[in-house]
Amino acid sequence: QITAMVDGAAPAIEGGNLALQEREAKSLIYRTVIFCSMTSMLLGYDVGIMAGALPNMTEDLDLSTTEEEIIAGSLNIVAGLCAVVAGYTADKIGRRWALGIACLVFALGAAVMVSAINFGILFVGRIITGIGVGFGLVIAPLYLSEVVPPEKRGFLVCLFDVVLNVGILEGYIVGYIVHSSMSTASGRWRVMIGVAILPPLIIIMGLRYLSESPRWLYYVGRDAQAKEVLLKMIPDQARATQVEEDIKEVIAAEVSNSYKDVLCPETRALKNALHISLGLAIGQQITGSEAVIYYTPEIMKQAGITNLSDQLLWALPVGVAKLAGELISVPLLDNQGRRPMLIIGGSMQAVTLLLLASSFVAKWGFTATIVSVSLFMFFFEVAAPISWLMPSEVYSTGKRGKAQSVAVTVNRIVSGTIAVSFLSLTKSLSVGGTFYLFAALAFFTTVWYYTTVPETMGLTLEEVTQVLAGTKVMKVTNKEGYDNLRNGPELKLEAEPGDELGEEAELNVKVNDVKVNGESRLSSHLVLHEGEH
Repeated sequence: QITAMVDGAAPAIEGGNLALQEREAKSLIYRTVIFCSMTSMLLGYDVGIMAGALPNMTEDLDLSTTEEEIIAGSLNIVAGLCAVVAGYTADKIGRRWALGIACLVFALGAAVMVSAINFGILFVGRIITGIGVGFGLVIAPLYLSEVVPPEKRGFLVCLFDVVLNVGILEGYIVGYIVHSSMSTASGRWRVMIGVAILPPLIIIMGLRYLSESPRWLYYVGRDAQAKEVLLKMIPDQARATQVEEDIKEVIAAEVSNSYKDVLCPETRALKNALHISLGLAIGQQITGSEAVIYYTPEIMKQAGITNLSDQLLWALPVGVAKLAGELISVPLLDNQGRRPMLIIGGSMQAVTLLLLASSFVAKWGFTATIVSVSLFMFFFEVAAPISWLMPSEVYSTGKRGKAQSVAVTVNRIVSGTIAVSFLSLTKSLSVGGTFYLFAALAFFTTVWYYTTVPETMGLTLEEVTQVLAGTKVMKVTNKEGYDNLRNGPELKLEAEPGDELGEEAELNVKVNDVKVNGESRLSSHLVLHEGEH
């Protein structure tokens, strides 16, 4: 047992100036969250709209089954390959302008697709769009993780994934409306894809109202500008100074920041980070969720619905269930933790995929299929946000961009491979057999979640790095408030069974969430070395 005496707390800051600065800080952070999250709507809309656009493209351009699979899956494979370049770009020119490049490229790709008169031009547009998606999927979560406060990081970063699902549902709705209101296949799919040109242009115009990531600014040596931005985001001078010291300490400890350091790690922290980020990237997509979205009409057709308009209409409950799972999961990340959501979501995916497979094998009928698909998508989204969040949490600033690139590369390649091969799998294994395979993969993924993934809730990005290195980081919340802390209460911290301090390890004990005039203040920072009490 470790006992710490807290003999004082940060003094209250009087006056309305602090309140004004804190409102401005929240406004800046929320603007960043909104515009970064909008980039995920680009991918979400693309995934959702392809359910309606792909059958019309096939009819208009006379695509073969192989060409149909290539159009569906190529975007994600290209996005994965280009994610590596995205991380390098974000580290060189900054998070904000790299995000602008992502949006510009996406809009260009959508424009090329709309003008396509054959498979070749359509494929080129799909490649360009994939480059934009790859950049956006790397940069937006990375940017968000570096600017939002740690106590809200889970919720705010994962709004990125919430908006992605809003985009999917929007794609379903637009697809159904356009298909029902237009008479020609050529006009239908071109309008569906053309709608995607406007949102990235809006994001580009909004970038002028955002600030660059202070962590990136410190990393490239622009300390004065970094401190200015940091104080905009954290008006409390004492708290800002503590965060600045933590950032500089981690940056100073980094010897090298190449892709080799990420892919061939030498330290315990980096090995654990690589294992976790790649495992989450694979685990999120290996259960076939995006293939289900792309090929929803085909799945509905297999379940007995032959009319395309009806297939698109019945896709809407699937999109609603997917968004509902996210809306329930994301607010829980910062008070229930990351691990419970992963384990619950993963295990229930296995169960619902078994039901979905059985609905085809046992011919339970259309209703059972719709319910099973919707439940699968609901529980997929209970776990899915963490696969975007944690790779941005487990690396230090210098390696975060490259590491996020690697995670997105693996995630998109797995997704694209499954999308490219889904129709072929269903022909070889049957629809039911394919979903039995996905159910088995969901089960093994859940076992990995349980045995491997640590809890990062409430920790700063620098503290997460310490946890992965084997340092025990404990946080204490004194809910009695500032008056009790000022009187010097005794805080008793019990280590978990098996916890011990190594020869060079240190135990960081932080007292957080102390209320001073209703505002959170850091009260005390204590470092205990081995042998000290």
